[in-house]
Amino acid sequence: MKKFRESFSAKLAVFTAMLASLVFLICYSIFFYSTHKAVKKEVEKMAMCQLDNTVLRVTNLLNSVEQSASDILTFVETHTDEPDLMFTFARLVVEKNPNITGCSIAFEPDHFSDKGYYFSAYAGREQDGTITVEQEGSESYNYLYMDWYQIPKLLKKPYWVDPYNDIYEDEVNGKIQIETICSYGSPIHDQEGNFIGVLSIDVSQNWMSKIIGELKPYPDSYTIALGRGGIYLVHPDSTVLGSHTIFTEYMATGNEELHTLGEQMVGCQRGMQSLKGDLSGRKDNCYVFFTPLEQIGWSVGLVCHESDIYSGLNSLKWMLIGMTIIGVFAMIVICIISIRKRVKPLEELAKSAYVMAKGNFDMEIPVIRGVDEVALLSKAFRNMQHSLVDYIDELKSTTAKKERIEGELHIAHDIQMGMIPKIFPPYPDRSDIDIYATLVPAKEVGGDLYDFLILDNKFYFCIGDVSGKGVPASLLMAVCRNLFRTMAGQGLQPSEIVTMINDTMGENNESGMFITLFVAMVDMSDGNMIFCNAGHNPPVIIDNDGKASYMNVLSNIPAGLFDGMPFEQQVYGSIDGLTLFLYTDGLTEAEDIDQNQYGDDKLIEELTGRQDNKAQQLIEYISETVKVHAGEAEQSDDLTIMTIKINIKK
Repeated sequence: MKKFRESFSAKLAVFTAMLASLVFLICYSIFFYSTHKAVKKEVEKMAMCQLDNTVLRVTNLLNSVEQSASDILTFVETHTDEPDLMFTFARLVVEKNPNITGCSIAFEPDHFSDKGYYFSAYAGREQDGTITVEQEGSESYNYLYMDWYQIPKLLKKPYWVDPYNDIYEDEVNGKIQIETICSYGSPIHDQEGNFIGVLSIDVSQNWMSKIIGELKPYPDSYTIALGRGGIYLVHPDSTVLGSHTIFTEYMATGNEELHTLGEQMVGCQRGMQSLKGDLSGRKDNCYVFFTPLEQIGWSVGLVCHESDIYSGLNSLKWMLIGMTIIGVFAMIVICIISIRKRVKPLEELAKSAYVMAKGNFDMEIPVIRGVDEVALLSKAFRNMQHSLVDYIDELKSTTAKKERIEGELHIAHDIQMGMIPKIFPPYPDRSDIDIYATLVPAKEVGGDLYDFLILDNKFYFCIGDVSGKGVPASLLMAVCRNLFRTMAGQGLQPSEIVTMINDTMGENNESGMFITLFVAMVDMSDGNMIFCNAGHNPPVIIDNDGKASYMNVLSNIPAGLFDGMPFEQQVYGSIDGLTLFLYTDGLTEAEDIDQNQYGDDKLIEELTGRQDNKAQQLIEYISETVKVHAGEAEQSDDLTIMTIKINIKK
């Protein structure tokens, strides 16, 4: 084992095999992931297609029932004074459509005074296929309160009633039979349009359940159907039919996926839902594909188990894994034998390199003949030996140049810091303004800026952030700062200042750099503020109650992108007595070692209740919170903060 650990050829062979295994693993993962998705997509397409076909078959049945009702309704409404003719109409409906099990033509109480209080002409298909006709209305069968009569009457339109159980005695064996019936009821009106009764047609749910149950693309797949409210109408467990809902099962298991499925199906949605376990008690994960049967308010679902869907793919997976393991072991053996023949010359080179590492650059490097990598390595060692001394001399020269550049950058930093106001308070003779600002570049020089001045009792100030960092950003920062000073010195409006900066920068801007700006002017006589925001972070206003909130600013584009662009300014009103907190994104985007940002919400949280802080005190507090948040993480962006408090004496 020790010899194996010290053998370069063995290590290289194992490394090669591990690398090949990793490649195989990645390829297999991509292959099986994409194949898994393709199979899932194809199964979904197939399942939804089969569901649509099943729904179409049931819909055709329902349409035939509705058409039969529509056809016979015309005759009924034109013969509302002939009660005996209603039995003929009812029989005709059942005879003409083999899917119909019964038809009732029921009327309002005493509609036919000579027929009594109740009158409902009923024709029904018996078990042997014969059709019987009877008057079914009576005290024992008060159809007036049946759903198939009441709902169409109240809704004043045709309606498919939820399935109900019809209990009858089988004349052949004398046993009590239960048949689930779906009824379609349509209101009957007289010539004046008054409601006089309901035409109801019965269809056996067992026939529709049979159509739905025939859908079985996999050996263990099955179908379900939910009625209004989620009650089971088709289910592999017949004991839950008509008595349990899908939400009953959810309450028993707490399966949130089942609850989601129930909501989607009851809501007559169309789609697919994965389930942990299934609806028949199995623990296999499954997919439920569902689509609505909108005419009667049902939803039909097809349950397919993952083990059925991916059985072929899983077999292929294990076969490929076995072949890969055998191939990797064969690769290790072949690599060890091949590599051992090629590594012997490397031992001599290793000894020479060891001696050279001690500083003996005059030793003789062994010459290895050939054109392969080992021979090239030998040649490279000799070339390295000859150039190493020259490289050391060049390194000394490069180090000296680097020190000179760092010195120049330090001077550039001092020049840049000298361009922005750094003496606070800047107006010691004025008690109506308290201002403080800091700028901490991420590198020696940065692209952030702030500036302010008072002209004719109007206080101009700005804060900005140039795209990028370093020397290019600092140059653009210097240009923008001088432009602000010049334009503000002419008494221009904030939007005019931003427009001039944009046009000056945008002209021949081949570098594509830009700057976000917030420029404002405060009338020191009343505290009213006019401002223009060019893509900059919205400032924070702290009111007298300590509530901190972001200002509502327009989303103008940053300056410098396109010359000739309009910039719209806004009027805030008086900021007298308020605290205005301005910053660059280096504050809210400051990250800790886990790359979690400081964030907008934390800034509002920290500023809340700070209405009594002086400008400098507030900035020092926020700077400390940023430092605590960042911890040992390196500063990644320039950080600039400016706080202004206006207090005009009345």
